[in-house]
Amino acid sequence: MGLQIPHRIATSAIHGQGVFSLAAQQRGSLLWCFEPEVDRFMRLEGLPERQRQDLLHYGYTNPRRPGWVIVCGDSARFWNFPPPGEPANAVLSPRTVHGEHLVIAARRIESGEELLIEPASDADYARKLVHLLEPRPVPC
Repeated sequence: MGLQIPHRIATSAIHGQGVFSLAAQQRGSLLWCFEPEVDRFMRLEGLPERQRQDLLHYGYTNPRRPGWVIVCGDSARFWNFPPPGEPANAVLSPRTVHGEHLVIAARRIESGEELLIEPASDADYARKLVHLLEPRPVPC
């Protein structure tokens, strides 16, 4: 599987569903690796707009593969970005497998903590962060 650690999917305080570690992870621990049997490359050209948007929502884009989206076939598709200005606890490693960067822990991650990946992991991050940048109503 792509995700290399015990995890669960649960409601995220940041956005929809998120991936939560079920065990503490040390800085530098391998969290995710592209797995050709699980993850897939999908060409965006010619797809109906709804299908294209769904793939972009759950997948990520690699600038070295223009016109393609990589769709994680496991729970990694629920990985969220941290709110703007906050650090991610998961980052891209310089190492690659099948042309895709490994994802490692940027710092110690506690058991039960949501995995938050750096926005630079997805060339489509600006569009995906719009919901975090919209003003929220102030409670009275």
